[in-house]
Amino acid sequence: MKSERVILSFVAVIIGLLVAGGAFYIFQMTKEISPTDRDAITVNTRATPTPPSNLLLTVDSPKDEEIVTKKTITISGKTDPETTIVVSSEAEDQVVKPTRTGSYSVTHTIGDDGNLIKITAIFPNGEETSITRTVSYTTEDF
Repeated sequence: MKSERVILSFVAVIIGLLVAGGAFYIFQMTKEISPTDRDAITVNTRATPTPPSNLLLTVDSPKDEEIVTKKTITISGKTDPETTIVVSSEAEDQVVKPTRTGSYSVTHTIGDDGNLIKITAIFPNGEETSITRTVSYTTEDF
């Protein structure tokens, strides 16, 4: 008796879904858009492209989530030669100018445990881009 009710319920739900779907399909097919609504729809075919950005900043060292056993680390990477690099952490902020090839390197002192280091490149046109690294200091050997 119970299994018959369950089967009957499933059949009723399926028939209900088919009827509702059919009614919605018929409604959508017979719907007309008035001329005033059609005129209100405008499409902008001229997109304004943004020029490609040549904001290059790479950080070769340290890797993100790196664990170190020394409090002094070297932060190095590559960028545009005309860029100014700012290395910031909780402990200190440093400003670095890259070489003629765009390479930069700076030694930075970190604090205990986890350190958030933000490397920001300030380009000659005033634009900025940043990369954040998390470096952890420990005295334990792995």
